Amino acid sequence: MSDFDNIQNLIDNIDGDSAFSEDAITANLTRLLAAPAPNSGAELPGAVGAVIREIAADLGLNLSDDPRIGATGNLAIEIGADAAPPDLLITAHMDRPTFRVLNLAEATLYPLCAIRVPHDDYVCGGIAVGYHDGCLRISARGQLRFQETADGYHISFQATDGALNWGDSLLMFAEPRLQGGRIIGAGLDNAAGVLIGLLAARALSSLSDELAARGRKVIVAFTDQEEGPPIGLFGQGAARLLHALPPPRLGFINIDGHNVDQSLGHAPGVGASHAFVSGYGRGSVAPLEYQTLATALAEQVNQIRPGTVRLNYSYVSRSDDMLLSTGARCLGLIGVTLENAHTAEETVALGDVAAAASWVSAFICQLLS
Repeated sequence: MSDFDNIQNLIDNIDGDSAFSEDAITANLTRLLAAPAPNSGAELPGAVGAVIREIAADLGLNLSDDPRIGATGNLAIEIGADAAPPDLLITAHMDRPTFRVLNLAEATLYPLCAIRVPHDDYVCGGIAVGYHDGCLRISARGQLRFQETADGYHISFQATDGALNWGDSLLMFAEPRLQGGRIIGAGLDNAAGVLIGLLAARALSSLSDELAARGRKVIVAFTDQEEGPPIGLFGQGAARLLHALPPPRLGFINIDGHNVDQSLGHAPGVGASHAFVSGYGRGSVAPLEYQTLATALAEQVNQIRPGTVRLNYSYVSRSDDMLLSTGARCLGLIGVTLENAHTAEETVALGDVAAAASWVSAFICQLLS
């Protein structure tokens, strides 16, 4: 039982694992960002789901072949007892801000996501993708343009290579770049959360036999269809997963990007962010006993590994947690602080990813102790 009782050993093992190094995190984030991740197609061959499978294999992990999970359009790693219902469900969405063709002749688009571009005439790189011959394929590359209007945004795409087609999904795209210990690109919401989930699964896999002996099970799921417009539903893929499987005995933890709040010190470079309420009460609210547990554990973990986690009482966007909360309790909203969300200049501190993976692993072990 020492791995459950001694957080020090868990974190020491993580800190000694090269998979958690800055170089490895940079390489794996770059692999994830290079793959398209459209809403309702993120798990397809040629999309980010294939890269998640590859990284999981590199980390010594196997994705579940449970048909109940596959039928939901999601991916998952199961750790612990084979036949047991899950004690905990950990979710991180795969899909990214996505747009669809509104008028092909004019190359105008409509959003399947919230729009957060920084000014009234924003231009960035973009790709159009479609599913053909059993694989997701890029049909065009070019530029997306967002022009603010009285009714919202006029969104258009100008192809520079290939051609736009009816039914294509369009995504922002930018070659990731490194700058002062940070990675900048399009898709860190939620490539960073996916990698945190994968790394936490790697850390927990060393406890798999002990979990199995105790009849305990953790599912780390990578969900599709999280993105939604402000007046739409967030987290439809995660909701399907919850309906397909027995509800988790304890509840779920959501991993996603968290908003910058400079006034309260929430910015890239301060470690993991652990929040308790999403959307200022329009989403999930963690039970008070789990808030108290996280607060006490954060003090202990930050003594062992300074700067691992920062408690976040600021605004955290609604995510998969909204629909998951209708069937299970949200035990925590964990992530890294992300600048410039839903743009081609999303920014994450590389050290925060390792910190968040360490914190998620420690929090799960505490919940199961």
